[in-house]
Amino acid sequence: MDLEVTVLKAKFLWVSLVVVLIAAAMPRAQSGTMNGAAVIRGTIKSADGSPMEGVAVSARSSNQSWTTSVFSDRQGQYYFPALDAGEYRVWAQAVGFEAAKATLTLGSGRVDQNLSLTPNKDIAQTWMQMSGTEMLQSLPDKTLEDLRGKRLVANNCTGCHTAGWVLQNRFDEQGWGKIVDLMAVYGSHGRIPAYGEADDTKQGSRLIRAYRDEIVTYLGRVRGATEVTSVKPLPRPTGEATQVVVTEYDFPRTDNHHASLIAGGSDWSLGTTSRWAGRAAHDVWVAPDGIVWSADDQVPLRTTASLNPRTGEVKNYYLKDELTGLSFNTHSIHGNSKTGQVWLGSIPDRNFLMFDPKTEQFTRFPKPADFKAPVGGVVWVDVNGNLWATSNGGAVKMDIKTKRYSFHESAIDDAHGYGAAADRKGNGWATQPGVDRVIKIDGQTGKVSEVEFRALDRMEVTALDRSEAITKLRAGQNSAPPQQNTPRRMSSDPSNDLVWVSMYTGNAIAKIDINTLEKKEYKLPNDFTMPYSNITDKNGNVWINGMSSDRIIKFDPKTEKFTEYKTPTLGAEIRHITVDDSTDPPTVWVPYGRSNKIVRFQFRTAAQQQTRLR
Repeated sequence: MDLEVTVLKAKFLWVSLVVVLIAAAMPRAQSGTMNGAAVIRGTIKSADGSPMEGVAVSARSSNQSWTTSVFSDRQGQYYFPALDAGEYRVWAQAVGFEAAKATLTLGSGRVDQNLSLTPNKDIAQTWMQMSGTEMLQSLPDKTLEDLRGKRLVANNCTGCHTAGWVLQNRFDEQGWGKIVDLMAVYGSHGRIPAYGEADDTKQGSRLIRAYRDEIVTYLGRVRGATEVTSVKPLPRPTGEATQVVVTEYDFPRTDNHHASLIAGGSDWSLGTTSRWAGRAAHDVWVAPDGIVWSADDQVPLRTTASLNPRTGEVKNYYLKDELTGLSFNTHSIHGNSKTGQVWLGSIPDRNFLMFDPKTEQFTRFPKPADFKAPVGGVVWVDVNGNLWATSNGGAVKMDIKTKRYSFHESAIDDAHGYGAAADRKGNGWATQPGVDRVIKIDGQTGKVSEVEFRALDRMEVTALDRSEAITKLRAGQNSAPPQQNTPRRMSSDPSNDLVWVSMYTGNAIAKIDINTLEKKEYKLPNDFTMPYSNITDKNGNVWINGMSSDRIIKFDPKTEKFTEYKTPTLGAEIRHITVDDSTDPPTVWVPYGRSNKIVRFQFRTAAQQQTRLR
């Protein structure tokens, strides 16, 4: 039957941040000044006078709502693009060193600011500066017992948050036991009733409970009374990885006007910040006009929001849920580049939701009463404008012309779906992380095909992990045994017959041919990166976000080479990544899941080091 389409006027409030014009033209060469703007440059050296490569140098004006960061090159030199005049705080950071800070005034000329970094006094200081990936790599694993404990922590204690948030703390075994017990019955949106409680349909994570004692014993031993004795920070950026400009835009919550008082990860010495006021945008999408739109599954009075990169202005829009009086919250976002329409996955009613930026109206697309399959958290618009989403035991499609829903069931009817995509031929795709599978749905026939990934052959895998006692508990994207790959989210190549999958606990990305279903996997350079999502740009490069590594990673399929770009924020906790293909080279955008920021990565050549970037 025809679906009723209800069009509701968006109730919105907008937060006007400080409006400062930061860009008006494409990059062009300049020396020192350009239209009243100035350049900050200098050299970073260690206390012994040696130049330091890959040091993050950040600058923030007192009247702007964003921070600009660059990295020093092999000679220790750093160059900011042309910035607007004003008072600036400048600080430089590297793991293992105390931050160097300066305050300066930018007029219309060049300012040289050299900085020197002093090594930390003790190992505890360095530990707090490290990402979750670096902490996991630093934990002891010389024995098989320790190696297994580390893997169980990585696979079961980092699905909802970065490993750094967990491992920066120290508790005895009893303390860790209380935390793990709580996490077994706590979801990202609140407490889940435990097994045997009133709502027995939501039993929390039985897999975490199965591994509870091993996890608690290991954490009590390595993050208990004894401080760590060694650290293994990742190498600092080098070469191409230093030629990036990172702009971190403030993205304040609607319910907390004091979030700026939180460290927010900008000072690494304070460790990974709490996300009690830092969780905001979950996914982002760049519209053809350059405006960045977001989905938000945490903030009240915000269903979606826009960020204007030229001014830093944020506008919030919300759709009121008449049943609860709260706003409809959303998990993912994907737009139609032809129409500019923004599509979201609505969490309260599990339907597709559309927002039109031109009219500032939401349109709801309710399912028929007898259609039981929910629209999952991740949505994707295909080349024909049709909508795809994950669902339990399959995937959901909505035909954009008829507004009709269809459900496409997979072989395992209770497999939880998570990531979704659609390839350039209009076929739908979805990941099933708990059973290590990806499904393809033919866009014309609806036929479902499956791609299965083999269990990992790791030393720390035991007979218990392969036993029915564990497999019947069904892993997921947040909890998995050591042999699990956990395909989490995926993307399609706009120019080739390929889709790419991020293997969250497998620490790899996988390429799948959409015609033959042949697959090939590529291991990431650093274990415990926890690759969450990915996106393919117009040049065929695959961009991956590391949930625990505080890095975005570029993979060039032609050379099979990875390049890692570091974030200037500690504990960024990136859940999504997207590209703006209108620039050359493409611009990468990510939301930080722990510090209220939406972030742009721009890539420059040596000739562009001091130019104003668009």
